[in-house]
Amino acid sequence: MTTDFRALFWRTVRILAAVFCLLALLSCMKDGSVFRGEADPPPAEEAAVCTGSLCRPEVTETLTLRPVREPDSVPVCDMFFPLSRDEGFQNMARIDIRSQGLKSWTALEGPVHRSLEYALNQDQDKPALVRPGMTLTWAQVVRSLEEFLDLLPHLDADPELLARRFVWYGMKNKPMMTGYYTPEIEASLVRMPGYDFPIYGVPGDLRFGKVRGYDQFYRVEKGRVLPYYQRRDMDVRKVLAGRGLEIAWAKDPVDVFYMQVEGCGRLKLPDGTTRNVLYGAKNGHGFRSLGRILHARGLLPKGKLSKDHVKEYFSRHPGKMFDLMAENRSYVFFRLENSPPEGTIGKPLTPMVSLATDRKLLPLGSLLAFEAEIPDARDGRPLGTRRVAGIGLAQDTGTAIRGSRVDYYIGEGNAVEPIANNIMTEATVYLLISKEALING
Repeated sequence: MTTDFRALFWRTVRILAAVFCLLALLSCMKDGSVFRGEADPPPAEEAAVCTGSLCRPEVTETLTLRPVREPDSVPVCDMFFPLSRDEGFQNMARIDIRSQGLKSWTALEGPVHRSLEYALNQDQDKPALVRPGMTLTWAQVVRSLEEFLDLLPHLDADPELLARRFVWYGMKNKPMMTGYYTPEIEASLVRMPGYDFPIYGVPGDLRFGKVRGYDQFYRVEKGRVLPYYQRRDMDVRKVLAGRGLEIAWAKDPVDVFYMQVEGCGRLKLPDGTTRNVLYGAKNGHGFRSLGRILHARGLLPKGKLSKDHVKEYFSRHPGKMFDLMAENRSYVFFRLENSPPEGTIGKPLTPMVSLATDRKLLPLGSLLAFEAEIPDARDGRPLGTRRVAGIGLAQDTGTAIRGSRVDYYIGEGNAVEPIANNIMTEATVYLLISKEALING
């Protein structure tokens, strides 16, 4: 009897223990703690779809981010220094994309995609920037652009994301900022009275390649490698005339000269329509400012060297025009297109966003933040100055853009000329590299 009682007792204890364990298990399954550790993903009703650095919940519209990982070390070089976290937030607070004419951060999506397409076409393992103490690969430029695109839809609500997730590299020597634009000139696609000055397409005998170990533009004549023709050869000696290279004819040769300085232009045709001419090639000779040429000859005073002053001088001394212009030996050839002006990356430029830089200073396609005081204008007339503090993209280069210098693309048409031609100011520029890019490459 005692034995049967003991067996029954222990059987009851085991059954009760099993029931308690089952109840505990069901309780754990209800709140999910059996399946979730402290750092594991949220429960099913809060499950998120994660892309890149962002996690966007399916049910709510709340943005959550994976924790920001700080790089173990941040490279420093002779040109750049990383800002502290607090300095990054202070400078982010100064950014106002409305000063660039942008209504939303999402307006930067197209320009950034153009930079990304360029960067993706480079060898990802090769350096985009090499300086003593610091090397950035194209993969790091790509990763930074991709993360910026991920953040774009959320920056209007939380612009500080850019300060939290990117390293802001300041430049030890603040660059000089100038401006450029797409000028509009009067021209005809066929020669007709009043349109007498040729705009040349790219000559077939213009070549580019290694000459004595250096990349150069050149021509071959009777088996000899020679520098390509200078401006004097084209404008005075007329060596290209009669070869069918004219893609249009302009009213004013000085307009053609300054269109070559800008590297692109818009032709206003006799019927009122317009066509764009884009950069085709150059002759490879050094550039000299026409205003400075006249000043060096004692023909214009310092402070009055703009295009308007030059044109006024030539209107009074037309016989000196071609000889003086020829002292700038550089010459640019164009191609006739319906597409908007392009930068060196082969993609359209974006007004108030695109910058021309020295690719040894800033990688082409790279993401920048900048601040500068630039001229203001209304109806094509100067009107004081204004502050621009925004996001830029290094998308172009220029013959005169060397070292600590940036050229700011203002837009198309003569209405922006007073702004572009009068920018000459020290700018604050930051190179933005994502922390993930510094960690993972």
